[in-house]
Amino acid sequence: MKKSKSAWLAALLAASLSSCKVSVPAEHDGKAAYNDLTVRGGDSAAVAARYIGLDNTINFRDLGGLKTKDGRTVRKGFIYRSDNLSKLETDDFGAFNALRIATVFDLRTDHEIEGKEDRLPANVRYMHTPVVQDNAGEIKGLKKRVLNGEITEQEARDMTAKFYADAVTVNIGNVKSILKQITASDQPVLYHCSAGKDRTGIVSALILSILNVDRQVIVDDFMVSNYYRRDRAEKTLGKAKLGRIIKPKLNMDAIEILSTVDESFINATFNAIDSTYGGMEPFIENELGIDKIARRALIEKLTE
Repeated sequence: MKKSKSAWLAALLAASLSSCKVSVPAEHDGKAAYNDLTVRGGDSAAVAARYIGLDNTINFRDLGGLKTKDGRTVRKGFIYRSDNLSKLETDDFGAFNALRIATVFDLRTDHEIEGKEDRLPANVRYMHTPVVQDNAGEIKGLKKRVLNGEITEQEARDMTAKFYADAVTVNIGNVKSILKQITASDQPVLYHCSAGKDRTGIVSALILSILNVDRQVIVDDFMVSNYYRRDRAEKTLGKAKLGRIIKPKLNMDAIEILSTVDESFINATFNAIDSTYGGMEPFIENELGIDKIARRALIEKLTE
């Protein structure tokens, strides 16, 4: 018996979707970073316990639990990081409130937030604290440029590295203000951007640097975003592969760069600090305005 037209189309679609399954390359799947973090930053149980497994979020984790260079441990249950919270459901509010988070800092721009506003319990204070200004909607428009094949892999890599360097040079005023508000809180807080990997990763790296966590541990922690976002990245790459049928200029390598994190990105932040300000110590004291006494107080407050 011949298949009906609808059955034939369904079979064709299933075959197309199956052929568009894409695995994230090993350098961007986060497994190595996760393993390295359990060796250098704490034991496997401590690292695993940092992850907050709410159904409608990814990359939601406690910043605490990592060892510092002087043998202390970043305090858990006080500072959290995540991707955007636009899909948080009321059924998640109980688990969210159990974390005692009093304030959420949204690092996204107005254009990114539009249509993807955070959904939060009524008792949680929401603060819009964008890292960068984006009046022309360039960040949101980047997706369209990639889909149109206007950005190569190297351009995506260069643009992202510049973004990371600009965070501590061009946009240092915004970053300083955000860090001050986060670290000054006497109640648990959370900060996030869109995917919880770039701006959120930069802010996390700076907080951990202030708390005297080793730079390699910070890099490992940054790269763990790939571990928690692996399924999301693979779905994005799969959709991109399918999309090449109608968008043949689409660059899969550029999509991968923008869907994952790479050590070179956070190192662009560290390199900018080293070359522009003479290293992390003078950067913390002179640019962030945290002198030695204030830093000791923060270390006492946020580590144990």
